[in-house]
Amino acid sequence: MSLKPQSQLLSIDVNVVFQEMKQKTSQKKLTPAFFIFVVLGWGGYWFSPYLLDSTKPVLKIKGLVDQEIYSGKIDVDIMATDPTHRSTGLSSVTAQFDQDVPMKLKKRKRFSRFYTNRPPAPFVIDTTNLDEGFHSITVIATDKSRNRNHNQIQYTFFVDNQQLRIETLPNPIRVTQGQTSAVFIKTSEPVTKVKAKVFDKDYVCYPVKFDSSQGHFNRLLIGVSVQESVGVHPIIVSMTDQMERVTEKTFFARIGRTEFAHGGYVKLSPEKQTIMMDKSKTREDNEKRWKAYKQANKTAVQLWEGHFIRPTSGALTSPFGKYREYNTGVKRHHLGIDIANQVGTAIYAGNSGVITLVDNLHVYGKTVVINHGQGVS
Repeated sequence: MSLKPQSQLLSIDVNVVFQEMKQKTSQKKLTPAFFIFVVLGWGGYWFSPYLLDSTKPVLKIKGLVDQEIYSGKIDVDIMATDPTHRSTGLSSVTAQFDQDVPMKLKKRKRFSRFYTNRPPAPFVIDTTNLDEGFHSITVIATDKSRNRNHNQIQYTFFVDNQQLRIETLPNPIRVTQGQTSAVFIKTSEPVTKVKAKVFDKDYVCYPVKFDSSQGHFNRLLIGVSVQESVGVHPIIVSMTDQMERVTEKTFFARIGRTEFAHGGYVKLSPEKQTIMMDKSKTREDNEKRWKAYKQANKTAVQLWEGHFIRPTSGALTSPFGKYREYNTGVKRHHLGIDIANQVGTAIYAGNSGVITLVDNLHVYGKTVVINHGQGVS
């Protein structure tokens, strides 16, 4: 067994103690820096998203479809979250109806005190509290970051809680042969297009202004032929509402008999007889007339004002609908009126309108056609 000198042992102990003291001194110097580093790291972890976050919240809406029609109550579920970092999270979710003040939606029940992304609780839209027609809802989700990032969704929807009601005035509809009858189609809400099919002919019904509290009105003008069969005839009315939905309803009109005057013999000159019997001349005249008449069907505006007047003074020599015979052998109803007076007597327009034809026709002579609008010539 070898023994070391005492001085050598003392030297070794002093070195060990010195190393231990040096380590302790170094540890004391590192502890505050490490603590500061930890604090800054933890703070950066929590606050850098607040300062630097530029991501919008995720926003989805269930229960509503854009441009859809609704009635009653609508269950709406808004899914909103901020996926960036839980230190920011959602600040608020608001909903605004039309131009009303935005309302802050209540959040769902808190699952944890650390759960900051609580979406709004489901809510109900009661459309019975809204007016009929179009409405909008704007939902905005905003996070808690310094930038206040937000996401927005807007839906437009149509409220229709009332079934479209349709009726006619007069009711029942009664008209006689050779007459023009005005039938008013009354609806419980505004409609955009109203059409009718009567006697296998298509008619356009035009809106007329009345007190809207009494309903909404469109006017149908029915011209009944002098030879229309007596009895009950269907009137098929179709209308399109503001959401482009078509509703169809059938009404009935009773056509009464008219006792037209009979008699009279129209003697035409040989030249006129030749023209009248020439079908090509008649066809040419009718093409010109019907082209002029159709202009009124393209004019949706009512051009006439008040009552129509008699165009001139004089004796009524042949009333409308009179059944008479021509010296050509043709027998038919007279589809106009004949007024006799001296040459040069002033003739006036029956009402205001736009002239669509001025011509000297083969069969009908000097002719002026006036478009009074809304299918009337």
